[in-house]
Amino acid sequence: MCEAVKGLLVLGSVGFLFSLILAFLGEKLTVKEDPLVVKILELLPGINCGACGLSGCRVFAEEIVKHKNSLLCRPAGEEINSRIAFLLDLKGKVIFARKAVARCGAAKKDKNFSSTYIGPSSCAFAHILGAGLDCKYGCLGFGDCVSVCPVKAISMKNEKVYVDIKKCIGCGKCLKACPRNIFEMVPFKEGIDVYVVSCNNKEKALYVRKVCTRGCISCGLCLKVEASPFYLKDNLSYIDYEKAEKTESLAEAKDKCLTHCIDRINV
Repeated sequence: MCEAVKGLLVLGSVGFLFSLILAFLGEKLTVKEDPLVVKILELLPGINCGACGLSGCRVFAEEIVKHKNSLLCRPAGEEINSRIAFLLDLKGKVIFARKAVARCGAAKKDKNFSSTYIGPSSCAFAHILGAGLDCKYGCLGFGDCVSVCPVKAISMKNEKVYVDIKKCIGCGKCLKACPRNIFEMVPFKEGIDVYVVSCNNKEKALYVRKVCTRGCISCGLCLKVEASPFYLKDNLSYIDYEKAEKTESLAEAKDKCLTHCIDRINV
């Protein structure tokens, strides 16, 4: 019995000694975290979306504290980015948040199909296999973009893609998921409606009219409104958002559009 007690005392002493050693080493080897990194992490949304080009929010915070650069967190928005810039003593102007819009406004009834697609319900596969959609630039409608959106801001109805711009965090995952490259990141300011040319077809008017009733035919009427921010490139109309200061011009261009391919996204 006495030997057993001695054994327990020895084991207890050894355990206690090891705990002291581990506590000492833990204190010595612990990496002290920069309090500025902690403050920035508290401001960030913490969704680790990778829209900044880095692997996650912690890496983003460590990077901007270390290099004092002006990297932007798109999902955080203008206010949070301004607060981060203030913490880092960066005087540069923080640009508006950018949101995703879809450059295809055609529903199933607007599109022409010369064949029936039989294959996996995936835009990526349908694009490779040719799909049944005649427009080689348009939305295929299987919703690859819907499945990758981390905040459920994208939905499909009648094979037409919709982006809830209020929910969109600007992570850019939909751009990578879409094989037709129909998504575009545009500047967004709270309370101001966003306009977009909802067509991605770069072919000439005759081809466009054959494959879709809502395609841009590059007629140039949108360029003829006062203070027009529109321009034509590769048979397709675009908006120069830096020049889009007057919503009246955008609204007038929308009304003039012959194929109704200019959409207003009400925010």
